[in-house]
Amino acid sequence: MLEDILFGQLTMPGEWIRLVLAFAGTMIGAYFDLFNKKNVPDMFLYCFLALAFIVNLVFYEPTLFWFSIGVAVFFSAVGYLFYRVGQLGGADVFILAAIMLLLPINPSSVGMTFNMPFVLSVIIFSGVAFALYVLAYFGWKLLQVEAKPNLIYLLMFIPYFLFAYVYVNSFLFSAVYFAFISVLLFSMIFFMMFKSSINMLLAEELPVSQLEDGDVLAIEVMNKDLIERYKLTRLMTASEIARIKKTKVSEVWVYTKLPPFIPFILAGMILSMFFAKSLLLF
Repeated sequence: MLEDILFGQLTMPGEWIRLVLAFAGTMIGAYFDLFNKKNVPDMFLYCFLALAFIVNLVFYEPTLFWFSIGVAVFFSAVGYLFYRVGQLGGADVFILAAIMLLLPINPSSVGMTFNMPFVLSVIIFSGVAFALYVLAYFGWKLLQVEAKPNLIYLLMFIPYFLFAYVYVNSFLFSAVYFAFISVLLFSMIFFMMFKSSINMLLAEELPVSQLEDGDVLAIEVMNKDLIERYKLTRLMTASEIARIKKTKVSEVWVYTKLPPFIPFILAGMILSMFFAKSLLLF
């Protein structure tokens, strides 16, 4: 079945309607993420996900229907794990799940030679766009403060140069993949070198009374004894906030300035529509 999906001559019924709804929903989510303090209304997220499922029923195609469900469940489970450890917003997971249901494979206009899940190219392009943002934005921010880099992480360039030498001379070499891997690695090295300074740029100390469901504690900059004594977790839920309010903890550090990610998902969708074919090795 999977082989038929990947290499069969499949088209998505109602493709243009699916595209319009996927882009419209993601654009609305990006608007809230940018201009509503990263607070995307729960009702909108529920409606967008439900609409995506209904569209799959209206334009029912047995193979694609169950494939979209399987892909959405798998990636949502992975996304939920990232959400629980504070590395991905809950709204991001909903938006990605809705996109997976609406566009389980690349639209025909992309011109792919096989039916790669659309969300894969979206994640790749979104990740690269976000990595470039990290390098540019935080590079500019760190120039304005006395940031002390941890130069030990420069040693990570040694395996990178070895990889580059082998990969460039490999028959599997792709300039696109090499550029993407380089950008992602450079941004990771940059973040690790200036991790402490970047964490301080992203966090601020708030009274416990101001904590909200979904907040992420900046445990990296908090007192380790305090964290262990009160068993503080990274992700704040309603029950966790209620528990902390009963302790002697009065203030905590919270990542209040994390960059919104849904706009990068939207950018990844747009780039995928034009350049997803460049991800093919041959």
